[in-house]
Amino acid sequence: GGGSGGGGGGGDSPSGGCPQEANLEEPQQFDAMLAARASARKDVVITILGPTSGTRAIKMEEEVGEAFVLNLLSTLASVGVTNTLPITTHLKLPSHPGNNLCLTRLRPRGVCCAYSGVGMGVVHQGAPGRSWTVEETHPYMLFLQRWWLTGQAVWRGYSVLSLDTDLHLSTNPLAMLRAPPYSTFDALMQLDSAWAVQGDSEGQVPTDERGQHVNVVPCRRRLLAPSAAVDAHGCACGAVPAPLLNTGFVYVRAAAAAGATSLPQLIFNRSVAKIMHRLARPPNHDAKGAVDPHAVWAQDVVNEVASEMASLHPGVSAAGRRCHKRDSACSPRPLSAQDARDAKRRWWLPRLPHSVWLATHRRTAAGAEACDAADASRRAPNDLQLVAWTSLVAPTAAAPTRADGAALLAGGGG
Repeated sequence: GGGSGGGGGGGDSPSGGCPQEANLEEPQQFDAMLAARASARKDVVITILGPTSGTRAIKMEEEVGEAFVLNLLSTLASVGVTNTLPITTHLKLPSHPGNNLCLTRLRPRGVCCAYSGVGMGVVHQGAPGRSWTVEETHPYMLFLQRWWLTGQAVWRGYSVLSLDTDLHLSTNPLAMLRAPPYSTFDALMQLDSAWAVQGDSEGQVPTDERGQHVNVVPCRRRLLAPSAAVDAHGCACGAVPAPLLNTGFVYVRAAAAAGATSLPQLIFNRSVAKIMHRLARPPNHDAKGAVDPHAVWAQDVVNEVASEMASLHPGVSAAGRRCHKRDSACSPRPLSAQDARDAKRRWWLPRLPHSVWLATHRRTAAGAEACDAADASRRAPNDLQLVAWTSLVAPTAAAPTRADGAALLAGGGG
């Protein structure tokens, strides 16, 4: 969604030390931890660690998982980022060797960390969440802590960068997010699907030998009517398919005032609320009768909520309200066999009359006229790979978000 850009002043180091008390489910300890670990700009970088098991497990044994965390922290420090806070799952199983890796593994290594166990009660032995094939050490519970913390921290006025531990970073990610073309956006995620790329015509044969770059958008000239609101995020030049979002690199910029419920924050609060609601009821099953846990997988649910809130920017002209050829969320056209398979995997996609995501290339020093320039040499080299973006709107009583029988409407910071 569109935002006001990054702040200034201060570095990417923590404002204080490391509080001894680290239970994020206790509000006072949560507040003290954020105040100490966030930078003067109120940015905090989080990552996650916890024991994992299950048929869909991301295998992270204690030593391996700890090594990944330590490596990420070292890499961040090498590029000037030390306002970090690894979080671990609190299984609330005192006899389990991995019950609280923050206290037993990271703090003894001198790493400042915190922990939470949101939702553990609903997946304990005999609880309804077990019917979804989810238990305390399932990776789904690990990622649930991540989005619970993000929603809570952003509501408190902190901007959160959430990183997978296996990311390779070669530059200061916070500095990158404070600069164009990213500085005007309130929430940023990776694409987990084909990238939007420039081409002479939509649907042309991709040049990438792996076949990934298939969402071709003609971006040689402006295809949308001039609009200051749209161009605030670069030079918008056409519709792109609804992307598959990856949550390995997520940045959520806080609202101007602490305690204000922002639309990007709602993506994560509502995702947590949906997962908790679903774990408390009977599970979904696939066509073969097996339990289908995708509806409680945090990355899928973040995609679901983002799709429910995504909206074409009001500054887009009537000519821009169309479907990209590969947008399986668009209802006016039949789906190809490949697109139908894609749509089935993306179970959360709504059916829309037009695409709601746009492609944007970075505005250059030439100013507004660069949006109309046909000369590719006037744009930055990385603009051949475009930024895909959408606006966010809060659901209303007339158009509530889906929660399998329960409407989760906008409001509340918890």
